[in-house]
Amino acid sequence: MLTSVLSLLHQGSTLLFGILISAFFLGVKQNRTNMMYLLLVFAAEEIANMICNLYLGEITTSQIYPLIVHLPLILFFCLYYGYSLLASCVSVFTAYLCCQISNWLGLFVLAITKSENGYYFVRILTTVIVFVMLQKYVCHVTESVFAREKRDLLLIGGFPFVYYVYDYTVTKFSQLLYSNNKAVAEFMGFAFCLAYLIFLLIYFREAEKQQAFQRSTDIMEMQLLSQQKEIEQVKALQEAMTILRHDMRHQLNMILAQLQSGNVTAAMDYISQIENSVSEAALTNYCENEMLNAVLSIWQMRFEKHGLTLKYDISIRQVLTCPELELCTILSNSLENAMNALMKENAPEEKWVNLKMFQRDDRLMIQMENPCYHPPRFVDGIPISDKKEHGIGTRSMVHYVEKLHGQCNFSVQEHKFLLRIIL
Repeated sequence: MLTSVLSLLHQGSTLLFGILISAFFLGVKQNRTNMMYLLLVFAAEEIANMICNLYLGEITTSQIYPLIVHLPLILFFCLYYGYSLLASCVSVFTAYLCCQISNWLGLFVLAITKSENGYYFVRILTTVIVFVMLQKYVCHVTESVFAREKRDLLLIGGFPFVYYVYDYTVTKFSQLLYSNNKAVAEFMGFAFCLAYLIFLLIYFREAEKQQAFQRSTDIMEMQLLSQQKEIEQVKALQEAMTILRHDMRHQLNMILAQLQSGNVTAAMDYISQIENSVSEAALTNYCENEMLNAVLSIWQMRFEKHGLTLKYDISIRQVLTCPELELCTILSNSLENAMNALMKENAPEEKWVNLKMFQRDDRLMIQMENPCYHPPRFVDGIPISDKKEHGIGTRSMVHYVEKLHGQCNFSVQEHKFLLRIIL
């Protein structure tokens, strides 16, 4: 009598465990409404299982258990909660795999004690403990896992699916597991090893991608910080120019006083000092926006320092259609790439860059061209450098263009490298 009661409790607790854990793995909220529906599903499947046991026998019922329990549960998750078929299957197979903890411990106790009551008692107790542990420490993170892409779900559910098929093949539809066949006995070790190797392969590949992405992110942040420092430097020059303009009246009075006293040499030296100060602080007005004037002035000086020519046609209003810092970073990376390309050219007449910038409605357009007799390699329309740690500027530029929901196009036409950006 006690054995029959424990058997029924074991059967019910295992079924309830599978239904609830499958649902919680998917992210079903643990509220009153959901618990009521899940308990109704439990009741319906338990009744169906008991009817099949009564009319078909225990062996046949265990063989069709997936049809009367697992398949309806998967369809319930898909149709009522709207989860994908793949996620629902992976969740049910994973819950089935979790049931093997109580199964092994029960068989271990049965082998030692030879007591069926002990077997069922340990299985019920283990099922409750495993449920509490999973519900408290695992289920709250699995929702995001089961919402991942199909490729990730296939990887996550591969091993539970293999075990599910293996278990039903060798224990439910046959007795191969207990036939002393070494190949059958060692299959799970082989499957586990294979799954682990596949996991390592994918894990390390993803880790390499993550490291490369982190390096690119770090370099972009460094470029952004460098750009901020350059802008701060130019702002300091602008402030110096403001001070010079403010002090110009006093300086002219001093020059006039020296000339009136006949000290022409001292007046000329003072004028030279003022001229040098003005030259150091002077910025070219390319457009109405001061930030762009600052950045373009810096790059104009760098181009002249390397004997390069920067041609420009710029019509930009004071108020931009995008954030100044991101625009200046895009522009600086574009000019730096062009300057590096020109420095590789041998012909002096081929060392120029033609920059055009203008605004139209709420859009800002940038077009840049420079001579290019050694076209770069393009991947997905983006020029790629074969040298290690090169090409970061281009990736940074593309990153910020996409961040601003803009478009950029790279091309080579008639020995000219063309860059077009719309922001």
